[in-house]
Amino acid sequence: MKIIHCADIHIDFKEMKGLGADERKLKRNQVLQNFFDLVQYAETNGVNAILLCGDIFDVPSPSKNSVNLFKKVVLSHSNIKFFYIWGNHDENFCPFNEDEMPKNFILFKENFSKFDLDENVTIGGASLSRYVHNLFYTSLDFDKNRFNILMLHQPINATDEYFNGVYTNNLQDRNIDYLALGHIHARQAGKIDNRGVWQYSGCLEGKSFNDAVKIGEKKGFYLLEIDGRNFKQEFIPFSKYDYRKIELTITPDINHFMLIGRVEEIASKLSKTDLVKIIIKGKHTEDNPVQVELIKQNLYGKFFYLDIVDETSTLYDFESYKEDKLSLKSEFLKEVFESKLSDLEKEKIATIGLSALKGEDILL
Repeated sequence: MKIIHCADIHIDFKEMKGLGADERKLKRNQVLQNFFDLVQYAETNGVNAILLCGDIFDVPSPSKNSVNLFKKVVLSHSNIKFFYIWGNHDENFCPFNEDEMPKNFILFKENFSKFDLDENVTIGGASLSRYVHNLFYTSLDFDKNRFNILMLHQPINATDEYFNGVYTNNLQDRNIDYLALGHIHARQAGKIDNRGVWQYSGCLEGKSFNDAVKIGEKKGFYLLEIDGRNFKQEFIPFSKYDYRKIELTITPDINHFMLIGRVEEIASKLSKTDLVKIIIKGKHTEDNPVQVELIKQNLYGKFFYLDIVDETSTLYDFESYKEDKLSLKSEFLKEVFESKLSDLEKEKIATIGLSALKGEDILL
């Protein structure tokens, strides 16, 4: 028995800061295409069921075109069972009306219900609201002699702005072998009890730089292969456009051309379909500021999207300013360095003050 565990596809998501109109359209279409490719992967690899663990759509009223295409994919793969719960983004939304619900599409609503996939595997689930009541836990009635999967879209052992969450101590001894979770966009896993485990598959494709992955990594889904009470899992990298957030720390002795060399070394490890944010930190001298626009120009066309963020600060030569007896800067520094502050506090205040007097951005 082969089963795909995926979540948080966010079809029709709109918020793509920094991207132009054409890029937004391409990225939005790619999210939908990723779902089509996922189903084709399932078909090619003999997958029996796909667990769609919430936030499959980004809004509770997605576009008619996206819904129709979603339905056609499900209907054209009648040999695959699609198990569906909604999340906080697509709450109460179902692509199919009650009178057109196909046999291979199973929706788990607010209350727990279950479905026997074959003579060994049971899939259960619930589209829980913010508040998880004790009645939910007591309603879990999995057969201890079967391999049982529970689908939820919740934070585990935690509360966030959307949900109060579910807690493993309430799931123990409920005959759960695999808890397939959605909601958290990164892969995470842990144990429920001696029998069961919980796991987030993460999102299928990143939505923003909050979903950034390390160089060499991708978003994707889990493929489960179940044999009796045993199973093995494999993470399948599947994202097409990956967010990369890279921090680069410089020292005052690094000039513009040395910095370009370091940035190009990073760029050589990335892809043209990456969305890249490079955050430059550290200190530079007054005559060697970070040339953001020149760095962008040097990397033009190498990525789907690029942002360079300058979070560096200036390393000032305080002594040279002190020697200028008739300037506001020298008077300011005199007041600071003759104060009773600690040396660290004096340097910090002097740096902030000189930056302000020169009209530079101040990072506190």
